[in-house]
Amino acid sequence: MIERIDNKMLLRQKAEDLLKNKLPTTVSSLPEAETLKIIHELEVIKVEREIQNEALALHQVELEMQNKELSFSKEQAETTAKKYTALYDLAPTGYFTLSDKGSILELNFSGATLLGKDRLQLKNSRFGFFVSDDTRPFFNLFLEKVFNDKTKEACEVTLITKGNLPIYVHLTGIVIENGKKCIVSVVDLTGSMLMDALQAKEKVLVLSEKRLQKKVELRTQELENLNKNIKIELGKRKISQKKLKQSVHDYKQLYAYLQNAREEERKLIARAVHDDLAQLLSTLKIELTSFKGNTDKMDFMVHDAVDSLLLLVEQSMDAVTTVITELRPIILDRMGLIPALKRLLLSFQKDTGINCDILIREDSSNLKGKMATAIYRIVQEGMNNIRMHSKASYVTLVITNSSSAFSLNLKDNGIGISQEKVGSHESFGIIGMKERIAGINGRIKMNGVPGKGTTIDIKVPLRTN
Repeated sequence: MIERIDNKMLLRQKAEDLLKNKLPTTVSSLPEAETLKIIHELEVIKVEREIQNEALALHQVELEMQNKELSFSKEQAETTAKKYTALYDLAPTGYFTLSDKGSILELNFSGATLLGKDRLQLKNSRFGFFVSDDTRPFFNLFLEKVFNDKTKEACEVTLITKGNLPIYVHLTGIVIENGKKCIVSVVDLTGSMLMDALQAKEKVLVLSEKRLQKKVELRTQELENLNKNIKIELGKRKISQKKLKQSVHDYKQLYAYLQNAREEERKLIARAVHDDLAQLLSTLKIELTSFKGNTDKMDFMVHDAVDSLLLLVEQSMDAVTTVITELRPIILDRMGLIPALKRLLLSFQKDTGINCDILIREDSSNLKGKMATAIYRIVQEGMNNIRMHSKASYVTLVITNSSSAFSLNLKDNGIGISQEKVGSHESFGIIGMKERIAGINGRIKMNGVPGKGTTIDIKVPLRTN
């Protein structure tokens, strides 16, 4: 209103200034002063109208210009709004407008893609429903701080969508519209986190490879040192093994020598006993028998004394025969192995009361010498074991004596020897049997069945020319 009054006064003043410069052109009957006054007012009114018209024209131009500017601003605003809408909807980052309760009011296509649902379906749903249970407390705290502190806040959470792998995202939020809403940008960190994880894993792998290489180098050096020590130890062991083999060989040689020496000594002692003591006893028996025949038959006391002496001489002769047989059965040297084994079983049956049977399936040759002695001593040791340990009531000896091999099977029906006993280092009799059979290049096998007895199998190859 004040501006309009000022414009009117300005126009009037402008009109008066124009009239002052004009001269009067007519004469009137009215007084000159009044006429001039009327003319002046008319001129002022005319000028005012002209000025008003000009002002109206200017105002009209201004209005048209303002109208054009408003139309341009409206078009520009509409274009900007379209650009903003397109930028919002098609932005690679997910944008959400959330209420203070966490409801989704608006979202762009990237946000809908992150949550794995249609954009319209997600409106008015809770954003927190898509946050994993372990990171939901962080999201709730983030939303609370955004609305309470009215400041820009950020956090990282994990989104869980149906049928997809977890998505690791970074949230940035700020309030709008007087704190009633907030804009939240959601940046997918899964790719970068996977890349970081891969890079970290690669670094770990490189570091592990370096450590492993270092360990391999150290282990290689240790193995080389160990290999050297092993070679040295193997050299020592080879020497020790060679010495041990030599010792075993020497032991076997010594054992064989001692066995042979023992057999020779037994043979000599048996022969000496047989030739000397047995002969003396035989002579004594003959003399006593002759003395008994020449003594008066009525002298009963002398006859009884002689009979007692004869009985003692016969018992002594039996004892001498037993000693000779134990030392070295003369029948073995004179008649061979088979007759000696028959005599051994008969003597065993007589002494123990255990029934013995001998079966000869084939007898093409009668063994003598070293081989016959070894087999006889093995059988003799087996019979002693039966006597002492088996509790048997029956013994069988089966001999197969062909031109290529000598086989023998000794079996009893006793308690049965155990495999522990067979392999024991304290079973010296069994060790002796094994050593004797090894000395003649044969083999021996012992097998015991509890409650059913023990079987000894012997097989010795025979040399053929």
